[in-house]
Amino acid sequence: MQVHGYKPGKPEDRSASSDQTLRRAWKSRAYTVPMAFRSGFRWRASALRQLRRWINRGVYAQPVTVVVPALYNFLPAESVAMGWLNEIDALGMIRQRLMGATKITGWDVFTFHTLHNLDHYFDTTIAAVRDTWVKEGNLSAAAVAETRRQFGKPYDYHRLGPRLVENLVFQSSLMDWLARRAEDVELRFHVLGTALLSALVSSGALPFGDAVKTALRIGRRWDQTLCELAEGKTEDQIGWLRFNQVQQLLEGQSSLALAVAHEDLPSIDAPARPFWYSPNAKEAAVLIRTAREAMAALETLNISSWSPALPTAAGEPIRGWLVSPLHPMARACKWSVSNYLLATPAAATLFLSHIATLGRKPLAPVEATPDTFQNRFRLSRIKVTGP
Repeated sequence: MQVHGYKPGKPEDRSASSDQTLRRAWKSRAYTVPMAFRSGFRWRASALRQLRRWINRGVYAQPVTVVVPALYNFLPAESVAMGWLNEIDALGMIRQRLMGATKITGWDVFTFHTLHNLDHYFDTTIAAVRDTWVKEGNLSAAAVAETRRQFGKPYDYHRLGPRLVENLVFQSSLMDWLARRAEDVELRFHVLGTALLSALVSSGALPFGDAVKTALRIGRRWDQTLCELAEGKTEDQIGWLRFNQVQQLLEGQSSLALAVAHEDLPSIDAPARPFWYSPNAKEAAVLIRTAREAMAALETLNISSWSPALPTAAGEPIRGWLVSPLHPMARACKWSVSNYLLATPAAATLFLSHIATLGRKPLAPVEATPDTFQNRFRLSRIKVTGP
């Protein structure tokens, strides 16, 4: 394991007043849910198709790229706020993987995801979902209680093991949802850093249960290293200092790097659907097609990929971003055709219907003769009268 980029603060920074500052920073806020306007994007996409038809006639259009950052969400309960549990197909995928993760961990990922929700407008929705799942038998009350016991402190939300499992559940489910909805268009997934686990699950190279166990092993080792770096005297001080290390990394204010140990990695198969992978935003993407390539990619996993640095757009003229709108990486998305934020089910559907179709191979154009245009012109001038 490699550790670099983290510089411990001075002893006076470990005081109780420093803990209070961190607690005040993690305060209630409103989650902005962006709305995509269908008419404007339909017009722009239609205009681009017309231009491509006349300018690049006969040229094969590249598949649209979906960029998948290392972490999907930045704050707790964002998946609920963005309405993904209101989309019936996405809900089914997410709930199935929530239940599968609980059987392995003993605690509930949904409760972990929503326990420290900062926008209390969604508290009612969260409670309604939890109560419904408990009554239906899809959620164990014991698992909910265990989650609250293990992660009841606000700083526990940045525990790396649970965060990796949380991200795996939601991110892999949304990747599957996009792939199934894009049956008539070709998507090219470009995953960064720890999103590799989600891509391996989504492509069938790694069973979901094995991915959860791998995330727990990697996260447990990373958590242990961060606790050793934190020079706190009490459990709360260590917790908030560890929280601050992760928060600074997510905000791009730290160069923390933690590699993976080979013994923590699983055995994998070749992906059924190849995808592109970059260890971080600075490195070029490589195509993952074989089990050997996938294993080599796993060995490059590093927590530094959680940094919000943006990957270059070389060879990717049209990109959709599978990331929450509150994530720092969402700043790259200007609701344009070239950088489109897949924030909500409605926005993702709009992207698939009017933007991803730009990656289709154009039909062979029908060559029009001058007589054709002349006949059309004459027909348009014929006056039709009634009897």
